[in-house]
Amino acid sequence: MKRILILLAFSMLVLAGCGSANAAEYRDSIEDVSEQIIDNSADVETLLGYYTVIWKFSIENSNPIPVSDMANFTGMDEDTVREHFEINVAGNVTNDFTSNVNSLKSYYESIGDIGQIEEVADEIKGKISDLNDPPKDYEKVYEELLILYDLSEEFKEMLINPSGNLQTFSQNINDLSGEITSKNKRIEVIMPSDD
Repeated sequence: MKRILILLAFSMLVLAGCGSANAAEYRDSIEDVSEQIIDNSADVETLLGYYTVIWKFSIENSNPIPVSDMANFTGMDEDTVREHFEINVAGNVTNDFTSNVNSLKSYYESIGDIGQIEEVADEIKGKISDLNDPPKDYEKVYEELLILYDLSEEFKEMLINPSGNLQTFSQNINDLSGEITSKNKRIEVIMPSDD
């Protein structure tokens, strides 16, 4: 009987230790995914910022834009501008902001920036799916992580399908960026300590 009690006590200690190891691993995984979401969202925000700059530049130009001006403005060479932007019969870039934003999107797709963002987003989705059975102390953290993920997906969608007008588009970028930052801070605050 004494052996059984000792064995039972030992088993409980081992299981308790495994539980804390699993919780520590879970915490590390949550922190990793949160950081990945923030980094990917920062990449999205950078490209969205370029969209708004081109959008504004296109609106401010009441005439078609010489290829050399668009090249200077974007930092692209003239051949790259001709390849991705709509060129009118006079050889200039149209001043149509929708066309120019979509042309910039096409450029980012061709150099792999958007593909890389989508690839990381898919990886994040898989990691979040793997975390869908949180330890009890991490249930609220996981719920917040899901909200952070949804916000980042909404942000990515703005990159894939830019729409609206410049003012609302810019406001949506600022709002989502702020919400993502706030949600990440909330996750950090409610994360159980690793003691």
